Amino acid sequence: MKLSKNFIILSLFILTSTVLNAQDFNYSSSSSIVKMAKAKLGIKYVWGGNGQRGYDCSGFTKEVFEENGINIPRNSWKQAKVGKRISKRNLKRGDLVFFNSKHHKGVNHVGIYLGHGKFIHASRFHKRIVISKFREYRRYFKWGRRLS
Repeated sequence: MKLSKNFIILSLFILTSTVLNAQDFNYSSSSSIVKMAKAKLGIKYVWGGNGQRGYDCSGFTKEVFEENGINIPRNSWKQAKVGKRISKRNLKRGDLVFFNSKHHKGVNHVGIYLGHGKFIHASRFHKRIVISKFREYRRYFKWGRRLS
């Protein structure tokens, strides 16, 4: 009886430690993604850009996630198929957010959710990487994706 009680206590300790480590990893990963994304604030928008002369929206997100060891496709419509699909109300820091301003099914823009109703993206309109209020883009929002 004593052996089984010790085994249960040890098992619970291991499971609890594993869960905490997993939570810490996800938090650290999203914090690192946000930190690296913010480090690129103000860099010039260039259509098709991937960092040499500037970024477009999907080049920006691809670069930030690759710097965190997560490989994603180059184009926004392909990025929109990777990871777990997330609704607007369940978004967390570090999630990809997808938009379509051309009123069709697909996506044509991507950014990274920062929390507190803001996201960072390479904006063609602003001609640089900026932080925007999510509410200003809500009518164009399609869905989010969680990769970490």
